[in-house]
Formats: sequence, structure tokens, C-alpha cells
Amino acid sequence: MRKLILAIAAALPSAAVAGGYIVPNTNPRDLSMAGSAMAAQDSAGAAYANPAALSKLEGLNVTGGVSLIDFRSTWTDSARIADGQAVTMIPKGAFPFVLFAGYGLKLANGMKLGVGGGVNIPGGGYSFWPGNWPGRYQIVTVDRKVYGMYLTSGLQIMPQVRVGGGLVYYRTTEHLIQGINFLGYDSSAELGTSGGAVSFDLSTEVQPLKTIPLTIGVDYKHQAVQHLSGHGHFDNPPPALQGYGVVDQPATHVLTYPNRLEVGASYQVIPQLLVTAQWTWERFHVYKSDVFNGGLGFSLAVNRDYKNGYTLRLGGEFQALPQLKVRGGILRDISPVRPETLDPTLPEANVWAGALGVGYEVMPGLQVDAAYFHAFYDTITAAGADQAFPGTYDTRANIWSLAVSWKTDLLQRRK
Repeated sequence: MRKLILAIAAALPSAAVAGGYIVPNTNPRDLSMAGSAMAAQDSAGAAYANPAALSKLEGLNVTGGVSLIDFRSTWTDSARIADGQAVTMIPKGAFPFVLFAGYGLKLANGMKLGVGGGVNIPGGGYSFWPGNWPGRYQIVTVDRKVYGMYLTSGLQIMPQVRVGGGLVYYRTTEHLIQGINFLGYDSSAELGTSGGAVSFDLSTEVQPLKTIPLTIGVDYKHQAVQHLSGHGHFDNPPPALQGYGVVDQPATHVLTYPNRLEVGASYQVIPQLLVTAQWTWERFHVYKSDVFNGGLGFSLAVNRDYKNGYTLRLGGEFQALPQLKVRGGILRDISPVRPETLDPTLPEANVWAGALGVGYEVMPGLQVDAAYFHAFYDTITAAGADQAFPGTYDTRANIWSLAVSWKTDLLQRRK
């Protein structure tokens, strides 16, 4: 019985909108181009996407925005364990935000320097199943948020070459609810943990030929091994079992945010049209298992056995009017999750996604950007003889994003 509080922890993680528990870049310009614009950064958001591009800023640049994520999955009883019924997650929005500031200036030696910082939510998961659904003893609720905080800089060492990098701090919070059946006595348990770790970012951006408007960018973010700690709570357990460890107790586990490598390119086809492409690789094979340690001296290891994931992206931006830009993008994400370890805490699969967006310059220096992103997950069926809760999952996700950007070179003109 003492292991029960650890068993509920084994339900983590939950589904995200991209591979593993990675969340797309919700900055509207990036989102509307399906995350393909790493080699075409033009705002303070480069502090996250590609720090080398901060050296292209002239003066002060600030970007802030918020998004709405609608993620839901429908489980179908394809194994006929619950009369063939289908259950859909409870609709509940998540609201990730972005906030970045950067400043760029020219140095006396002809080089350009840019510095930036900010915060966003690059990872997480959001699953809310009905409290009485057949899989409630696997999971009811998972709410995970991975906050990313960045302090980065970029240096243009010659007109066609930029380098950048800096510090990254990831901070994760998790909340889990799971039903428990104590020999016919229905109860539930909750687990809440949090913790963080420091990582780093390295990037570069080059224009191979002066006469060809082609830019190539590379960005690498190192893994962050986070040590999370918190408490487990049983809701109204049977009094007869409280003496067997079915009591509130501390719990800890280690969560690794994976290494990420991104290689992208942008090409100015004509003055009005920019085309972008990108490949993203995520080293999720480090996520082999969840190991949870309880305050009563017991531990539990849960197999995850992720493989590495990757994403192919293509996007474009068109200057339709002097003050209006329209954008679009598509992607194909290859999930790191294996069908053999699939369960309702992680109803994930390979994804096709498309996005649209606009940017409108309200006045010189002030711009509003908006984007819409839709992800079509491949239908996937839990497989394997050891699958604790078989079934088929059909998943969709929508993201709406809105941001305001402001820039000025006033501070430079005063010098």
C-alpha cells in the first residue's frame, strides 16, 4: 500500500501539442509559419529561437503575447473492455504566454551586438478526462507546465556571420489526479511537484553569398535534468488502510527536458516574399523511464522507452500591403512515443499541422501579430501484451495566438 502514492505518479507525463512534451513556439509570427522561421528572426523573440539574430536588432525591441491551446483526445474502446464506448477529454484551455525584450547596437569596431531575455512555456501537457471514465484508474487530470527563462546575446562578427548563445533556466510544475479502487472503495489521489535546472543555448547564422539572399541558421539547446519534489495526497482513503502507508507523503522524481537541435534556412525569393524551412531534432531517447521516490523509503520505476523525435517544417511570409504581412506554414512531426508504452496520460502520435497568420503595423514601430495553428494527429492504437489500458486514440489540437511588438531606435539617436 505504501507504493500507491508512487504508482499514481507513474501516470506522468501528459500529452502536448508536439513531440513528447514539447510545445510549439507560440510567438505568433513563428507559430503562423509552423515554427520554420528560426533563420529569419526579426524581433526580441530571437532570444529564444536563435540568439545569434539578436545582433540584427537596432535599438530596443519588446514582444509580448498570449495564446489559447485547445487540446483534446477521444479514446475508443477498440479492445472491447468497456462495452465499446468512446470518451472525449473535457474541453479546457491552456494559456501559455511569451514575453521578450532585446536591444541591439553597433560597436566601435564595426561589429553589431544584441542582448535579450524573456520567458515562455516551451513544454508541458494538459489532459482532463471525465472523473467517471473507464480509464480513471490510469489518469483523470495531468497539468504540466515547463517554463523557460532566457538570458542570451548575439554578435555579428562580420556582415555575413553571426554567433550567439546564453543561459536557459527551465522550471517545471506538475499536478496529477488519478482514481484509485481500494477493493471496491472508490477514492482518488493527487500529486504535485516542481523543480528546475540551468541549461545553455548556442547558435549561429550565416549568409553564404552576399549576392544571394539565403540565410542559414543553427540553434542548439542543451538538456536540463530537473529534480522535482512535492507531495502526494489521498482523498478520503478507507480508514482501515491509513496504517499501511495510504497517507499524505513527500515524493520526488527526475525529469529531463531534452536536447534540441534546429537547422533552418530562409530565402528572400522577391522583396515581398520570404520562404523558410527547418528541421528540428529532439533527443528524447534520454527519457527511458520515470523513477519516483517516496518519503517512506520506497521507489518505483516506470518504463517509457522513448525514441528520438524530429520535425520537418516549411513556411512563408508575404508582404501583401505596406502595413500588412500574411503568413503560412506546414509541418510533419514524428513523435518519440512508442505504441507499446502508449496510455491515456500520453495520447500522442505523429502529427500533420498547418498554420496561418497576419502581421499588421498599426503605426511606425508598433505591430500586432495573430496566428492560428491546427494539428492533425495520426490515429494510434495502444499495442503490446503488457499494455495496462488498451484502446485507440484520435487527437486534435488548436492554438490561437496574439502578440504586440514595439521597437524604437530612440535610445541610439540620443547618443
